[in-house]
Amino acid sequence: MKSVTLSLIEVERFINVTSNLKHETPHQYERVRIKDGNVFFVLYNSRKLVYNENRESLDILDIILEKNEYVQGFKDAYYNENSPDNSISILDNFQFTVGSDETGKGEWYGPLVITAVCTSHTENLELKQIGVTDSKKLSKKQIKYLYKKIEELNIKYECIILKPFSYNQLYNKFKKEGKNLNHLLAYLHSKAIKNVLKNVDTTNVLVIIDKFDYKKMNDYLDLNENIKVIQESDGERYIPVATSSIIAKYYYEKTLKEIEERYNIKLRKIKPKHIDNKIIDKVAKTHFKNVKPYL
Repeated sequence: MKSVTLSLIEVERFINVTSNLKHETPHQYERVRIKDGNVFFVLYNSRKLVYNENRESLDILDIILEKNEYVQGFKDAYYNENSPDNSISILDNFQFTVGSDETGKGEWYGPLVITAVCTSHTENLELKQIGVTDSKKLSKKQIKYLYKKIEELNIKYECIILKPFSYNQLYNKFKKEGKNLNHLLAYLHSKAIKNVLKNVDTTNVLVIIDKFDYKKMNDYLDLNENIKVIQESDGERYIPVATSSIIAKYYYEKTLKEIEERYNIKLRKIKPKHIDNKIIDKVAKTHFKNVKPYL
């Protein structure tokens, strides 16, 4: 067991982040006691946090702590990797790697695109050589170029594209079931990952997901227990996730253009209040606060 003393801000963040986990009755001098699967936390009134040193607990700490040296120190030891750039070397330990990412969840207009990529060690090296990196660092022209190069390498991937109308229907279905956007994202990521894994006849696989809600993701991602899964903040530093982000961004721009041409509209240059309410659910994500008043 390890421990760290939290700041007041970190205490509040801890309570918010862990609110959906299974809580036990706190003992004397304890404020919070959590036992949920492999995750164990005890938060004392003194703000001392005791935790078990495993990946699930450290994923939570990675969100909570303002400084992540506790988490990174463990991850360096876990992967037995001292290099500051471990995005390739970690992957060397597995026959195949799967990375998933999404784009469009933060924009009120256009589609939501989820992509999962499956790569071998050789393919990871080839992708790095052609310049694959986090799509946020790339221009539209660079994304289009790299997408074509990825296609030439015959990289295996699964891409789920939800245009606004389909997205709104699925979002409302989840809402009626008492679920939120993170449930929807976890469902779609797990679907893409499972589909791309159908091409792989081995459990010697590492799955890397750009982290958004580790618990909901684990609930939906019911894989063979021998397949390793990690959820990482800034997951795009890993080649398979970066590749997924490029493919997702390519299809986002392609689909957005198709929507704009169909409805003769420039969504990046217009406000929801200026969109005909007969088409707004076909071009916009209707649960966004700036869209709701104009339905």
